[in-house]
Amino acid sequence: MRGDVVFRIYGVHEGRAKDSFFGAFRTQAEADAEIATLSAREMHGENWAAKYHDRGFVVREHVVDTDFEIPGLPRPRDKFFVEVTKKPNAAREWPSAVVDVFERRPDGEPSRVCGYERNHALYQTFEPFRQGERQLALVSRDYTKTAVLDLATGEIIAEEMEESPGSGFCPVGFYVPDWWDVNDSSIIPGSEYWSADHEWPASDWGFVWGCEWGDDSSWKLQHLDLRRVQEGVITRDDRFGYVELATGDYVTPCLQRDPPGAQGSRAPRFLQVVKSRGVERVEIETYATFDLATGAPRGKLSGA
Repeated sequence: MRGDVVFRIYGVHEGRAKDSFFGAFRTQAEADAEIATLSAREMHGENWAAKYHDRGFVVREHVVDTDFEIPGLPRPRDKFFVEVTKKPNAAREWPSAVVDVFERRPDGEPSRVCGYERNHALYQTFEPFRQGERQLALVSRDYTKTAVLDLATGEIIAEEMEESPGSGFCPVGFYVPDWWDVNDSSIIPGSEYWSADHEWPASDWGFVWGCEWGDDSSWKLQHLDLRRVQEGVITRDDRFGYVELATGDYVTPCLQRDPPGAQGSRAPRFLQVVKSRGVERVEIETYATFDLATGAPRGKLSGA
């Protein structure tokens, strides 16, 4: 963060106007190890460093000028998981889902942190995320509403407003892009390559997929504004239009008791987000069905 010192490596060559940058490192030892690797590199049977950086490599200290800190690992969705118990209700009513939330511990023994109840099947309506030091999760207690759960206290801190009876968008899955879904630690604050793009995303927005009550049950995608959830405000909109989402066989790791592998879980492949030169984009995988004879767009294969 701001005021820290990083160690930048440069390759120097006689007569070259500008030295070549080879990355920034947190310690002198890391920089020295990288120089050793660069110095030993060969290309086409000759020493690459001697040919292109004949005056060797130098380390220059640089003071970091951003307050951003790379978030720790594991990702929130790799850290927390849920277990569900079905709760019968009155006749002709859906059973409820009693949801217990657990934290995966370094010693391998999970610890229950909180719980809540949902008045429908869970589907994939649990998505942990972080805002600063606070650990939160998107949940859905009511089958037509999205809410935010504080994982430290077990309290609901924000929830969508009540929909009119018998209508509303029914969430079945959530995704909040984590910093590690988009970035890695190969470029750190203080690098020449660092920019504001590398400080994104900040978990102040996310996605929900589901369907309108009484719809065809294909999953549609909507946007969630999470900027004010700590003030009790969460809003949703359909800025992407009527998009049938191709979720494929994706299953959130939060539904699995066993932790993901050493590399952690992957982001949903059907929602890829990227920021480049200040422009934010999302790539969405969708279903598309057409009439074979005419080429006209059609609904699902089972119907018009």
